[in-house]
Amino acid sequence: MAILTLGITAQVSNAIREAIVMGEYEPGQKLSESALSEHFQVSRTPIREALKQLEREGLVEIIPRVGTCVTKPTVQELRELFTLKEVLEGLAAGLFAEKGNVAEIQKVRQSVADMEEAIRTSDNKLYVQANSIFHDTILEGANNSKLSYMLNLLLNQIPYNRYVFITIGDPVRREQSLREHQAILEAIDKGDRMEAEKTMREHVKASGEELRRDIEKKLKNS
Repeated sequence: MAILTLGITAQVSNAIREAIVMGEYEPGQKLSESALSEHFQVSRTPIREALKQLEREGLVEIIPRVGTCVTKPTVQELRELFTLKEVLEGLAAGLFAEKGNVAEIQKVRQSVADMEEAIRTSDNKLYVQANSIFHDTILEGANNSKLSYMLNLLLNQIPYNRYVFITIGDPVRREQSLREHQAILEAIDKGDRMEAEKTMREHVKASGEELRRDIEKKLKNS
């Protein structure tokens, strides 16, 4: 994979970050500078700088005389991460209900319709895609750049998207998740900021509990 344009360090950072977030690199996995240099066809200097940036973001840990490893969160850290996620996404939903324009609300409405279709057709991939659009649109519609930055930085600290598939694979949780999204949409349609925040927080807490259990199992087995 050659990276030839300007901003080599930024591009390498983005590529490694995405690989970690999507679960291509496992928690605790060692990242070799020489292997990454060969993979991206660049010198070790931008690789080293990219890893320093990712360390600042909490995605990797640079250990003297050992090397760079993908951060392996502890059970306590996972609890803290999901607690913050609940607060931040709840705030985003409340702001969205207050500010959301017609086009954005329609996009959220369509994503819920897609979730309903996904359940009817047992299409887990469609459900996860619709879920992503639902949450991304609400965050964008909240129109708060600092909130977006903080939430994305938080989510990057775990391979979140990878684990969403796990919970959606459970039909009971999938049905409950749909009802939670429908409740959030209803609050948004009414422009009820407090209700939108409340229902979003309840949804994130429920899905977070399920995800956290699965991630904790994986961490214990890795």
